[in-house]
Amino acid sequence: MIRRLLLFLPLFAAGCGGLLAPSGPSPALYRLDAPRAVSAAGPAAPWQLLIDKPTATLALDTTRIAIVPAPNRMDYYADVAWADKAPAMLQELILQAFDRSGRIQAVQRQGGGLKADYILAVDLQDFEVDAASSPANVHVRLTGRLVRTRDRAIVASRMFDTTAPIGSGGFDGVIASFNQAVSELLPELVGWTLAEGGRNP
Repeated sequence: MIRRLLLFLPLFAAGCGGLLAPSGPSPALYRLDAPRAVSAAGPAAPWQLLIDKPTATLALDTTRIAIVPAPNRMDYYADVAWADKAPAMLQELILQAFDRSGRIQAVQRQGGGLKADYILAVDLQDFEVDAASSPANVHVRLTGRLVRTRDRAIVASRMFDTTAPIGSGGFDGVIASFNQAVSELLPELVGWTLAEGGRNP
């Protein structure tokens, strides 16, 4: 555990102040990749879907990359940041995951003008490095709610929760773990959404 935490110390030691310092260098920006392979198993969905921008607490609705160094405490890495706020980045990743499944007639971001049959609403609850656990890991947790547009009824709701251990390679290893967690969670979200939409016409 001590060896793994040492990977975080050069970036974490300055806390969030290093990220916001006006005279310091610009933070290094990181993005995540959508899963390359999203299972195409199952029938195609003949309906249309809007992806709402995920909601999140103020602690996660930011470009800063969160770390939990101890239970009930949150901080941020210094000198690094996401290229976009976490909820906006996640919305784009979800959209790409649906596109790559090849199983839905049409999918678009909320506000894009698509006359959809369903809206996928997502509440992002965890999106951070959990350094308080042993071993340290990336933790991603969200709740998906499928809303039928014609009557605004929530036809299905489910929590998705995954972790990915932190590997070696400094901060690039941290980003690789975020990518691993997203690649495990998003195909589950896609499969669940398509199945529930088919059950609730």
